[in-house]
Parts: sequence; C-alpha cells; structure tokens
Amino acid sequence: MKIEEVNELIEIECDKIKQELIQKNLDYNNSLYRPNMFNQNPIEGIKARISDKINRIASKGIDDKTEDSISDLIGYLIHLKIMMNNERL
Repeated sequence: MKIEEVNELIEIECDKIKQELIQKNLDYNNSLYRPNMFNQNPIEGIKARISDKINRIASKGIDDKTEDSISDLIGYLIHLKIMMNNERL
C-alpha cells in the first residue's frame, strides 16, 4: 500500500473512533469523568477498564465476537490521555 492510501485509512478509522467516542460519552452522560459508586478516582477506573480489555483480548483472541474490544481499548486509551492531560485542572 502506498503511504497516501494508508494515511487515508488512518483518517477514516480515526473519524469512526471519534464519532463512536462522542456518541458513547453522550449515551453514558460523561460517566468516565466522575468518581464511581466506590469513590474510585476516574483515572484509576479507566486503567481498570483498559486492563480488562487487554485481558479479554489476551484470553479470547480477536475474532468477530471480540473485535469490539479493540475499539473499546482505543477509546479508553484516548480517554486516559485526556484525563492525564487535564488532571491538574
């Protein structure tokens, strides 16, 4: 594949992830950014979700039934980056 083709595919995938993240954040009412019922810090909560997704991929592999774990993992990593960049606010 040529670099231009790959760059276009990157753009398409990033746009999909962006739309999914925005919609999920609306659907879940920004819940990742609030302490959970156990008063867990949001950064620690997101790390736990990331760990769960990695463990699922490691134990189950990647197929039609688990492919959504990849998108979920990407989304959680983006949220972690946002949280860490804004932790001081």
